[in-house]
Amino acid sequence: MKKSATTLFLILLTLTTFSKGLDSLINKTRFYGYYENQLFIQDLKTGTIFQDYNKVRFDLSTEITKKLSFNCNVNIKSYHGKTALNLFDFIPDNVANNYAKEMNSTIEDLRPMFGLTMKNEIILDNAYFSAYTKHANFRIGKQQLPWGTGYAWNPTDLFNDKNLLDPMYEKTGVNAFKTEIPFASEGMVTGLISVGDNWENTTKALKARYYISGFDFSISYAYEEENQINYFTFEEEKYKRQLFGGDVSGSILGVGIWAEGAYNHLKSGKNYKQLLIGADYTFMNGLYLMAEFYHNGLGSKNSSEYTFADWMAMLGAQGENLGKNYIFAGQLLPIGELVNWSNYFMINLNDKSGMIYPWFDFSLNDNVELILVGYVPFGKKGSEFAEYGMGGFGRLRVYF
Repeated sequence: MKKSATTLFLILLTLTTFSKGLDSLINKTRFYGYYENQLFIQDLKTGTIFQDYNKVRFDLSTEITKKLSFNCNVNIKSYHGKTALNLFDFIPDNVANNYAKEMNSTIEDLRPMFGLTMKNEIILDNAYFSAYTKHANFRIGKQQLPWGTGYAWNPTDLFNDKNLLDPMYEKTGVNAFKTEIPFASEGMVTGLISVGDNWENTTKALKARYYISGFDFSISYAYEEENQINYFTFEEEKYKRQLFGGDVSGSILGVGIWAEGAYNHLKSGKNYKQLLIGADYTFMNGLYLMAEFYHNGLGSKNSSEYTFADWMAMLGAQGENLGKNYIFAGQLLPIGELVNWSNYFMINLNDKSGMIYPWFDFSLNDNVELILVGYVPFGKKGSEFAEYGMGGFGRLRVYF
């Protein structure tokens, strides 16, 4: 009887302790997110199309202890309107015709191989565990890896692709093991590994950052194995890439300045450099001005040199521009307390094509925002941005 009573007491004590711990964890857990709808309108060769999506993001954040935390979010997205596209509709006719001739085929026969369908999705966007110690911080899981200081471009960033129509839109998490080790009083060394099939194609990166006299300086090294499609054989070709880069940001007399550069060494392929320089300034009335210059060592000096593979790379995951030199500039002006009016301008200095897009942000209340964006491309036929077609999008987001 004594043994049974002792056992029962221990079970009740364990359950009580577990219950208190669980209650404490629940109290430290936050659930939040947003609903988003975006309507995108674009003028293509085949006519004007409408694309629409609904997105719901669910976030969870919990503090397990003062030194341990867990964060994750799931995105649910459904597509409507024109969900089936073809990449041939986004490239010049002469480029498509020349490619078809080289393939001894016709565009109509090749089109099914370049179809793109947007499918409804449920994805684990981010999910990571963080641990903080006196000498180092650790993070394991699918996480944000924002590298670089640029707005429209980031030469040192291997992990994220930017949409030039909306460069600051949230990025998908990258599966990685990350360690941060502080040094001196204002320094930090970051090392990370993003696992591949084996050690050879596992991405490795290292960055050292130091803050001094109002400026952030960093140097970085990264290794990755890139997969590119050969559009004549439709086989994947692997390129081992080493990136040596650095960036700096700060301000002088109220003018913000930043720069970012990278030298890319390919074991089999063309080595190339990338450089970005930017500046911004905010006036007393709230008017904000910014501009960036970007040099792309992979680009061509003339639109006649753009190849079919170049167009596919730009439209695909790599998202690299076609020309060598670019300027991106913008202005933002608050109109009252609830509206921001912006205008952005981008030009390919080599083929003289570009894009102008006005942008309006409306804060309907603390939890609801509306964005309206239009874009007008310009340039001669066959140039980079002239192939976009006029368009725009509206995005409604409701936070909860």
